[in-house]
Amino acid sequence: MTPRRFPAGPIIAVLAGLVVGLISAPAFAEPEECAIPNEMLEAEASLSRLALRLKAHQPVVIVAIGGASTVGQAAGSTELAYPHRLERILAHDFPDTPITVVNKGVGRQSAKQMLERFPTDVFAEDPVMVIWETGINDAVRGTDIDDFAQTLQNGVEQLKNRSIDVVLIDMQFSRSSTTVIDFDKYMKALHRVGELDDIYVFPRFAMMRYWSEQKVFNFDDVAAEDRAKLAARVYDCIGQKLAAVIRRAVR
Repeated sequence: MTPRRFPAGPIIAVLAGLVVGLISAPAFAEPEECAIPNEMLEAEASLSRLALRLKAHQPVVIVAIGGASTVGQAAGSTELAYPHRLERILAHDFPDTPITVVNKGVGRQSAKQMLERFPTDVFAEDPVMVIWETGINDAVRGTDIDDFAQTLQNGVEQLKNRSIDVVLIDMQFSRSSTTVIDFDKYMKALHRVGELDDIYVFPRFAMMRYWSEQKVFNFDDVAAEDRAKLAARVYDCIGQKLAAVIRRAVR
């Protein structure tokens, strides 16, 4: 088939528009296994400060604070964790802007323990954006739900008062864990805080449940020797989807 040819003028205009819009092709082709229904990412994040920094080509620091999944514990390396994957993708998407994603994950911490680290692990980095992954350990420990919600509210207020963009990440999903841990009320509390404060909540739980139901990732029956590889693949997909949320928010 003879390739279709287009006038040079419109093509140049399209390319210029992409530059102005700050968006280029994704750094890495997204694996098919990362696919999710479009409606899962319908909501748009409000990342106005990040957008301004990118537009001005000024250095960007993003802090990812969270638990074991943030530090990449299941995969065995921070290099395989979603913050590192996110950094690599954003570095390609915005090549004229130095972008650093600082990983401040610490395993087995509650939301309150993470909040206590904000002065040293978050504010000290002078970030323009913070990704806060939390809730799993509060559910495991049975933290009072009102205390959990208040901790989230306090943390979000502290970040917003310092003009820092915020994205919350909800819990991980696996069939085995949901049968013994009551994630539901903590999930609702986290999403409620996001709704009240106009903060985007990244729907990790729904994504992982979808992948599990579609038998894309076998979270529960994977052999011990394959768990690290599986975790790395999941972290990569989380990084890909976070990058997509950011690209959409700053376009």
